[in-house]
Amino acid sequence: MDRPDPGWIEAQRLASARAMRGACSATHLTRHREGFGWVLRPAPGSMLASPRMAAWDPEPDYFHHWIRDSAIVLRAVPLAIAAEPGARGFWLRHLVDFIRFSLAISDPERRGPARNPLRATVLPSHAQYLRPDAELAALTGAAWLEEPRVAADGAPDPEQWSRPQDDGPALRATAVMVVLDLLPEAARPEAEALVARDLAHTARIAGRSCIGPWEEAPPRRTTFTLLTQWDALDRACARDPQMREAADRIEALIAKAEDAATGGWRESVEAPEGRLDAATCLAILHTRRQQGPFAITAPRARATMAALEAIFAGLYPINRGRAVPAIGRWAGDVYCDGNPWYPTTLGYAELHYRIAAATADAEALAKAEAWMHLIQQVAPRPAGPLPEQFDRHDGAPVSCLDLAWSSSAFLEAAAARDMAIQALAGSR
Repeated sequence: MDRPDPGWIEAQRLASARAMRGACSATHLTRHREGFGWVLRPAPGSMLASPRMAAWDPEPDYFHHWIRDSAIVLRAVPLAIAAEPGARGFWLRHLVDFIRFSLAISDPERRGPARNPLRATVLPSHAQYLRPDAELAALTGAAWLEEPRVAADGAPDPEQWSRPQDDGPALRATAVMVVLDLLPEAARPEAEALVARDLAHTARIAGRSCIGPWEEAPPRRTTFTLLTQWDALDRACARDPQMREAADRIEALIAKAEDAATGGWRESVEAPEGRLDAATCLAILHTRRQQGPFAITAPRARATMAALEAIFAGLYPINRGRAVPAIGRWAGDVYCDGNPWYPTTLGYAELHYRIAAATADAEALAKAEAWMHLIQQVAPRPAGPLPEQFDRHDGAPVSCLDLAWSSSAFLEAAAARDMAIQALAGSR
């Protein structure tokens, strides 16, 4: 049976906590984007998708604060503290700064610049990537909450990107609620203001067509976005019963994405039968529900996982002869040639660890262990930052070489492993 080495898990747990910390409040870094004539330094509270200084050469430039990524990483902060107790003070300061930063970048009274500030310094070769002046000038009010990302210093994103994206505020509201329950010493009145702003926006726009989690056009109602919106609204009902109507409306909309071909959930309400996406599984994982139609152990959740597992088993050469397959995003993915991803493969490990913990299912634990062992085989040595993807043929690092989301995904999977092993030991 494929099992990860416990010593490697502990080394990678610490390395992931440190890598995650290196992307947060990285005020010591200075980013020079020469083609744009742009120099910036991350603000306190910002969370870089990656601290790597890359320029699509070929490593992508992820030196931005993505709302979605930052919320996912924020959720793992208590695990980062557990892995690196000496960093507790840093994380408590960062949480306070993150909330202030998030309030500032979503301030409805803020106005975008009348002209793209890079227009005067950009090289002709990069001018095509600048965001139109009119689009920046129109930024005000709720439009700030539709932005998928901002510059690391908190300025509006001056580059062209797919918008609007509606998963970020919902994910952020949930992450702040969950983390402050675990770390109440970081609670501030500003946190309640941020959660209230994100929830009000989510309730107002939930269920509309928008750009999905992988930032691919066209706008549609993806199950990832709908599930994250439902989760935030459903959790919020305890503090504001008026959120129930919006939560129930989104739950009914998700039902329209039932997939007759597989018994699972389609990628979106608009997707054809059989069109599945691993992001749906990540959203189910994000909700952490033990009961109801979106529970990790629910029949449609299990069917979605199984159908995608079968798809990827036959798609990637690296999966030949393996007990479990490396997991990508979707069957037709072509980004960076379409490879397995660390967040999705680790997400499958975490899902099955959680299934094992909830049901005492030894087979689920064995599969989770095999996925973690796969990650051990492809992860860079010695333990350190984890990339975004690994090559579909040989497992070599691909795309971004230090993705904060990958580090947080490892911490979540390792923590779920601890729970699963303890649960099964107690059931014997």
